Amino acid sequence: MVWEQVIRDDFSEGSEVPFVSISAAHFLFNAAFARQAELNPALHVSVHIDSTRRTIGFEFYTEERPNSFNLTPHHNRGLVSAARGVIGKHKWIEAVTKEKTKHRRFPPKKEAGKWVIQLCPAFEEHRARESADIPSDHRGIYRYRRESGEIVYIGRGPIKDRLQLPERKDWDFDAIEYSLVGDPDEQVKWEDFWIERFKEENRGELPFYNKVSGSSKYREG
Repeated sequence: MVWEQVIRDDFSEGSEVPFVSISAAHFLFNAAFARQAELNPALHVSVHIDSTRRTIGFEFYTEERPNSFNLTPHHNRGLVSAARGVIGKHKWIEAVTKEKTKHRRFPPKKEAGKWVIQLCPAFEEHRARESADIPSDHRGIYRYRRESGEIVYIGRGPIKDRLQLPERKDWDFDAIEYSLVGDPDEQVKWEDFWIERFKEENRGELPFYNKVSGSSKYREG
């Protein structure tokens, strides 16, 4: 008998990799990042959003400013700030908070006086399979789900056109989720990103219809 220890998805204490984590309630600046950015509970933070790049910027101050947040110690794991007025107003951020804990952590980098994190497109648009309100010009990455929640396909390209392909008429799924990504190279990047994540969580297996259609590296979404 070979025992394998279960690794907690939410474990971060002692991590030497700086990251900012996002939840539905707050931003967590882990201990490694707090050391790197010289953060402490006496500071305040303001949050800046760039929806076109899916980035969030953080500025830290010694004095309280309008619309800034307090920093609070968080179980010896770093510092947290509230996320009121941020998460709920931006679907592309809110979608990330619904992912597993380890997929809600982003490495910060210094950019024009702010510490900036780059979020991944996380399928924030949800439609029933038979929905008619998907604009024909919507392009990006998408995935198909069954009612059970099972992801059966991850793809890229024009969302509505792909959905209406004749060969997909008999595919078994109930909903489509997608993110708008205009640049074709970025579509390839993020499609592969999410397929690799799926494989990591499913013993190297691809979603069912990706296996049927072949690897994303050799086909059009």
